[in-house]
Amino acid sequence: MSSTATAESAGSPPKAPAPAVALPSTIPCGGDSRRILVLYVGGTIGMMKNAEGALECVAGYLTQQMHEMRELRESAEIAPFDIIEYAELLDSSDMNAADYCRIAADVAGHYDEYDGFLVAHGTDTMHYTASALSFMLHNLDKPVIVTGAMVPLAEPYNDARRNVIISMMIASDPKVCEVCVFFNDSLFRGNRCSKVYHTYGAFTSANYPPLGTMEATHFVLKEEYLLPQPNGSMKVMSDLRGRVGCYPLDPDADVDTIVALLEHKRPPTTADGEDGAQAPLLDAILLTLNGVGSATGTVAAQLRRIVKTAQKHSIVVCAVTREISGTLNALEVQRLRAISPYIVYLNDMCISAAEVKLMYLFGKNLPPSQVAALMPMNLRGEITPLLVGAAKL
Repeated sequence: MSSTATAESAGSPPKAPAPAVALPSTIPCGGDSRRILVLYVGGTIGMMKNAEGALECVAGYLTQQMHEMRELRESAEIAPFDIIEYAELLDSSDMNAADYCRIAADVAGHYDEYDGFLVAHGTDTMHYTASALSFMLHNLDKPVIVTGAMVPLAEPYNDARRNVIISMMIASDPKVCEVCVFFNDSLFRGNRCSKVYHTYGAFTSANYPPLGTMEATHFVLKEEYLLPQPNGSMKVMSDLRGRVGCYPLDPDADVDTIVALLEHKRPPTTADGEDGAQAPLLDAILLTLNGVGSATGTVAAQLRRIVKTAQKHSIVVCAVTREISGTLNALEVQRLRAISPYIVYLNDMCISAAEVKLMYLFGKNLPPSQVAALMPMNLRGEITPLLVGAAKL
């Protein structure tokens, strides 16, 4: 199944949302001068049942409930907060790069006014948004916590209240200077987690430890796993214009269709060269593999065919394992390199983070060769590199 995404510049989102105006908390809360901005972009967390009994987003409901929560008003661990509620609340299953850019722009636009941020979001693509924000918000030195709920706050038994309260505690903590997802009882690095269940424990981080967990009576932040404080001022990097196709590869995969897509060109534009050559439709292809059991078998032949076409059009080819936990073993990595050194193996990176990272790097107008070189490097804590090295982009 193909997955492609484009976006306008983060400074000028393609959508035309209403101006983002923070709604202040009517009752002072917390005990210090820190202040949190809550961005409610949509999702189950703020839904209510309509007359037919179906859940739907209700404008103003989450904002009102957060202002009335005693825990948010009276806890010394939670800073005072303001709320921006998007005029059009978003269905996370339909969110794309333009929405990620809009959220990043809202964080950047209010960055100097607040000491932490909470993004209340639907669960379906929460890990994609968190990954995108982790790459785009360069030199982030404040917490940006993304959370949501499987059961809305309006229901008598829900996970929304707990997720909001603990997320606000974490967003008030200056020791956190990265984009995280808090859900159920765990704090995850935003670009290291995936949604794997349709339950309260919906998210997991299979290849990197949680950054914090709820214990019997309190939340424990594991500072040894946090990203270090950055140097330099925060700025939004990239417009996520990269076009990426994601495909599972197995012996029965329809490689003819994949190759045809790699041959496909974008519609002609004024940016095309004097020779009239059109750019390929895709900038990169991300393949998910079950394993590499042979350098001469069916999957190996499929990979060589895909690489031959991709290389002809300077399309980057990356590969990750289909399973959410673990990586290829050393022998499998050797086989993959023997099949083609053009394939960039991404070790323990999540599929969602890999896709968004490709969009991010191409959105910086980097050439394919530089994107391929940077993909296996650690930029925001998203990967355990096979080779020692790091980059600041």
